[in-house]
Amino acid sequence: MRTVRAVMYSITVVSLMWGAAAGSVNNEMKESEVNFTTPDGWRISGSLFIPSGAVKAPGAVFVHASRHESDAYGNINAPGIPQTLGRADTATLRIDIRGRGASREPRVFNSLAPSEREAVRIDITAAIDFLASQPGVDAGRIGIVAEQDSADAALIAAAGDRRVKAFILISGRLGAEAKAAGAASRAAVYCMASKEDRRGFRDMTDVYLASKSKASRLRIFEGLAMGTTMFSTFRFERPAERPIDEIAAEWMIERLTATAAVSRARKN
Repeated sequence: MRTVRAVMYSITVVSLMWGAAAGSVNNEMKESEVNFTTPDGWRISGSLFIPSGAVKAPGAVFVHASRHESDAYGNINAPGIPQTLGRADTATLRIDIRGRGASREPRVFNSLAPSEREAVRIDITAAIDFLASQPGVDAGRIGIVAEQDSADAALIAAAGDRRVKAFILISGRLGAEAKAAGAASRAAVYCMASKEDRRGFRDMTDVYLASKSKASRLRIFEGLAMGTTMFSTFRFERPAERPIDEIAAEWMIERLTATAAVSRARKN
């Protein structure tokens, strides 16, 4: 056991650009509002960013918790994981899961039965397919960012998908099926939880310890609550320290970049 180290397509596209200046945000870096339909017929809405450039970009799908919406992660022009990835020429897709936000029609999430809520995993699979189908995206280098209960759906939906190379899981609540999927996967996981969140602490530790990847990481904090709230709390309480969401994003960039390097080496 290792030592603990303390997630039918239609699209409406707006012009997309990324400024390559180190540390500065290009005013033209924008997300597009997009829509796609899942295999079971639910219309999912999201915000898509694809960097400009001749080389296909890796991509990341963002899945919020069932009580949140896609803005839980901020956006491409606000400090956080999407912006950090965008600056590093990584495409991002922030979705509203079925029943929430812009995807709340025809029924809101709270009205769904438990078995119907499990279909969030279908939303995630469809989001991966949608992002991977974009001309500017490298379909073989996808990451998933998921929080709380949606981390369970993300692992079940994507841990066995060879296109998915890395997960960032925030205060994840995982059942046995999700833990088994994570243990069987070769994708790296970056697990985050606050110490007082005992469920998140336990489940994030379990999936980290079961990971096959040496690149997997576990970060445990104290007093930061749970989910994406951890990011804003950390920034407010510890302004002199590097934001924990940016550190997690840089880890994902490294993982998706390393995947590309391995692929090139095999071709040569």
